[in-house]
Amino acid sequence: MREDIQHILIADQVPLANKGEEAIARGISDMLRDDREVQIGLFDNVEQITHRPGITVFPSRWILRVESKQTLPEWGRTLGQALVSLQLRLGWYSRLKRLVSSSSSIYRPLQEFFESAEYVVVGHDGVFCAESCGIIHLAKKAGKCVGILGASTGVGRIGKIYKTWLYRRAVSESDFCVFRERFSFTSMIRALGMSDKFVIAPDPAFAMRPEEPEAAQKILQSLSAYGGRARYNCARRERRQIVAAAVLEKGEVYTRFKPELKGLQKQKAHAKYLATLFDTLIAERNAFIVFLPHAIEQDSSDITAAQHVTEAMKSGLDNYTIIDQDMPARLLKAIIKECDFLVGQRTHSLIGSVAVAAPFMGLTNRRDNRTHGIIGDMCRCENYIVNMDVCDEQAASQKALSLFDARKDIQKSLQQVSRELLGKLDEVSKMIKSRKASVN
Repeated sequence: MREDIQHILIADQVPLANKGEEAIARGISDMLRDDREVQIGLFDNVEQITHRPGITVFPSRWILRVESKQTLPEWGRTLGQALVSLQLRLGWYSRLKRLVSSSSSIYRPLQEFFESAEYVVVGHDGVFCAESCGIIHLAKKAGKCVGILGASTGVGRIGKIYKTWLYRRAVSESDFCVFRERFSFTSMIRALGMSDKFVIAPDPAFAMRPEEPEAAQKILQSLSAYGGRARYNCARRERRQIVAAAVLEKGEVYTRFKPELKGLQKQKAHAKYLATLFDTLIAERNAFIVFLPHAIEQDSSDITAAQHVTEAMKSGLDNYTIIDQDMPARLLKAIIKECDFLVGQRTHSLIGSVAVAAPFMGLTNRRDNRTHGIIGDMCRCENYIVNMDVCDEQAASQKALSLFDARKDIQKSLQQVSRELLGKLDEVSKMIKSRKASVN
């Protein structure tokens, strides 16, 4: 491995089709980099090693038990984690050992990356688990600077039975333990007791630098109607306000929307809810809507979700456009910065808005600890969040108009919040780098 390149291993599954996940990886890169080029290593659902700019992707199945939260029942996931915990307590590291040794040469590139890694990071987002503890143990034995960064996690009553010993060892061996919202922080304290390593700090995605404005404008100005007319350019010439939209049909935000409905009924009701809101912004404030693709996954695409919403809208084609191409995370963040307002269901679209001080309204539900914890609590933006489980589309539409009209004041507030959050991440960055210096 080249010494003029800094290597950082994020030893989690990071599905890069979700741009929020990519934003976390890029944010970690921007936080921990020195004056050298950075190469991030991570794991995804690929068949062989693949490369993206600044990222080396290893197959998840090489070291991780890849479980689908969508297909496995909760009891199945719990049983799987309990078995892994027992194996690790007994000293059996199974495929995790491939990080450090294997009789097969196929894993040698991974071992070389691990050997060169100056930092080993686990637990980003909500993926901290028993396997993360095993990775921390192996990394610490190898003399690495290792820890938890940007985690949303918890122990729970059942998990406490089999997780406590393993989690306590992981904390003792970690050089840093950074949680991205208060719920996870307090959950770990209740289960393990307080540690001076525990820190609450913004999600690393806040630290990801956006692409240059010129790159965002190039994409926006190329957006065309089906007949060939550049819709965004026309909207700007007409001095219309540009509203970015990040809609979805997957995950807790979607599942908890009218939970009594299933399948096509839920999809249509969800699309109608959002269509009413966007139609109101168009009719009442002459807004132009740009739908963003924050996730283009095989089982769910934001592009498809946007198409369902536009099919339910009453407004004509000259009032909206859908970006239907895969966008790098840095570019999406730059596009949000170029817009006047954002309506977002995806937490990472809201993280992007706060980071670049773009006024927004978030759509979720009361049980979404992630959005309420990160955006509501940490970012002090609870007043900009609408819970779709208690607020109907008419009320949500009126709230959107109110926030849209207050966007200049909101922007000023977000500028202050963004400065504070980036300052906290800078402190975390310095802390982690100082721990690395002491490890070495």
